[in-house]
Amino acid sequence: MNRGEKRQGRRSVQLDRHPSGRSEVRVLDPISLGPDKAIRVDLSLLSAPSNVYDADFAWVEHRVGSAVSIFFGKASRDSKQQLRTRLEVRYPPEGFVSHFWGNTREFELSLRDFAAAWPQDKSRNEIDPSTWPAARDHSEWVGFEAMAHSGTEAMLDFYLLPAVGVARFHKSQGSSGLQVIPIVRVQMTIFELIRLFDLAVPIVDEINQYLPQALQTAREAREKKGERP
Repeated sequence: MNRGEKRQGRRSVQLDRHPSGRSEVRVLDPISLGPDKAIRVDLSLLSAPSNVYDADFAWVEHRVGSAVSIFFGKASRDSKQQLRTRLEVRYPPEGFVSHFWGNTREFELSLRDFAAAWPQDKSRNEIDPSTWPAARDHSEWVGFEAMAHSGTEAMLDFYLLPAVGVARFHKSQGSSGLQVIPIVRVQMTIFELIRLFDLAVPIVDEINQYLPQALQTAREAREKKGERP
């Protein structure tokens, strides 16, 4: 079981990536509330996003004071150095570090072990799709994700738990706004996903340098307990 937390004041959003096996009342709802009023999301009960994007390229961008943007691009077959479409998914910095990065460390290692047996496209290192214009562009905010791969095909499902619902819950205004929204499923090769992980390393390091002390302390406490971010 991997867990992630999105901090909201003194409360948190916890992600269960697999059934926990603990003794608890279970209903077919991905959201449950813990005894400490922590919001728990069971990813195994989430619906798959109906929007699907086929990506040839992926890269990540960030500057201090802004969201972390993961870009996915579909190359134009007829025009060199041009994208047919470009999709941007935006994370709050703390969510990117805790969820996209923190919850995928074992997955990345197993992915690299699998990919090591396959030949690599060395020409990919000479391509910088982040500089290419796109015929169409779209962006969405996300809060967490689920990743998987089958052979050399990778799949990333992105979700959002709206901030207004979380805020209302923590203000004791009920839990009716706690609805997980499936945003988009992105399909790509495992090789491009590994490249995305490589590009994320300096951004994660930068965010960790300015992350507020309260969030760092909470994360360190979870690590000491053997929990995932």
